[in-house]
Amino acid sequence: MAGSDIQAFDQFFGETKRALVGQAFLLTNDIEEAKDLAQEALLRAWREWDRVATLDDPKAWTRRVLHNLAVGHWRWAQRRQRHLRIVAEDVLAAVSPDPEAVDVASALKSLSPKHRQALVLKAVVGLSTSEIAQEMGASEGTVRVWLSRGRVEFAEAFGVDLERTREGGVR
Repeated sequence: MAGSDIQAFDQFFGETKRALVGQAFLLTNDIEEAKDLAQEALLRAWREWDRVATLDDPKAWTRRVLHNLAVGHWRWAQRRQRHLRIVAEDVLAAVSPDPEAVDVASALKSLSPKHRQALVLKAVVGLSTSEIAQEMGASEGTVRVWLSRGRVEFAEAFGVDLERTREGGVR
């Protein structure tokens, strides 16, 4: 790999790592697992850098890899919970992030994977609906439905009455 490619990857790494860890934490609710997933996604980007660097959006490719790794994590976690009967409180007790972050992550964890991914890409990463559609391989209409339903599920997880909020009763 040429020196300019290494510099380009170093810049990409610096611009991407923190956001990937944050996204992975919101997807997994485990900061150590989030760091590992982000590291693995960036390692895969490094291994494929000659190809990834030529893509229209290398960050989107890396976020997609991260999401796929997180899905594997979810499947592994579900099997682990079935076999070891580990409850979410035990996992949260081992990680001590800000209590508000735990509440947000717990609410996100209750969403379906597609709704969760769409909301994280919109609210955390800051992608537009069309960018989310492209990244998730879905139509914009489908993404709008996922976002709408995800917001409702997220609000329900927090016990917020969206109808009352819309009527001006709660801000």
